[in-house]
Amino acid sequence: MSIHLTDPHRWVLRPEREDGMEAADSPAPAELVQLGRQRYSEAYPIGPHRHDGAYEFVYVERGAVTWEVGGSTYSTMAGQWFITHPGELHSARFDHMEPSRIWWLILAAPDERPGWLRLSEEERSWVSGRLGGLPRVFPDAGRAREQLAELKSALEARGAEGALGARHWLLDIVLGFFRAPAAPADSALLEAIRRSVADAAARPEQRVTVAELANAVHLSESHYFKLFRALFGLSPAVYLDRARMERACELLRAGRSVTDTAFELGYKTSQHFATSFKKTIGRSPQQWRADDERGRGHGGE
Repeated sequence: MSIHLTDPHRWVLRPEREDGMEAADSPAPAELVQLGRQRYSEAYPIGPHRHDGAYEFVYVERGAVTWEVGGSTYSTMAGQWFITHPGELHSARFDHMEPSRIWWLILAAPDERPGWLRLSEEERSWVSGRLGGLPRVFPDAGRAREQLAELKSALEARGAEGALGARHWLLDIVLGFFRAPAAPADSALLEAIRRSVADAAARPEQRVTVAELANAVHLSESHYFKLFRALFGLSPAVYLDRARMERACELLRAGRSVTDTAFELGYKTSQHFATSFKKTIGRSPQQWRADDERGRGHGGE
């Protein structure tokens, strides 16, 4: 078992077992391929990859991340899970992950391993069927952060106590995937906030203010800001700026020049746009387009 701590904001456990290693030596269940947690303060490259024979689950603790699977995009926000199935090719949208805080869990598929987490055949079959029926993005039932932290603590322990705790928390997390979260009391208001920001994101060239967003749903700026941050895990300004950068990637991929893209998105200068783009995406617009074209087999300019 190896724990990687080269970055203070990154923790990754890979249960690399040797033949004959006992559970007392490694508390990680054999079904656990990898567990990780990272805070991305800047854009981070995540290109296409797959996990043969294993599911990957990503929990967004803070921020928002957009994924690509099979030509479709999936947006996730704080408090949501994202799932990929064994062998599915997937990546962050435009091959970069927005600044965020995430956990990821790579777990061997139940139908690939008899005795999965020591369940009976009937239990293993039930779990396998439920995992196969999960939507691509689904909400946490309310305890993911606690469960993942407890699993991490158990994996860092030793002996029978760590092994038992790790298996318990891993099963608790899996069962949590199938529990419906409690509906918030103000669900209608939260839906109105989602619509307000979706409308603003659809007009990236306009600089919509928090006051305008709040007025649209009849809230004060401070109350709107508080609810928005609780819902999305980031501020309205950061959310809309990321939506603007995703639109910029679409325009650059379609062949628009950097200058035309900047003006279409409402920037006064291409230099201001390029600075904002690099801060969010991690590369200049020209570098991103060249890398994107190479990645899609078109060759760079």
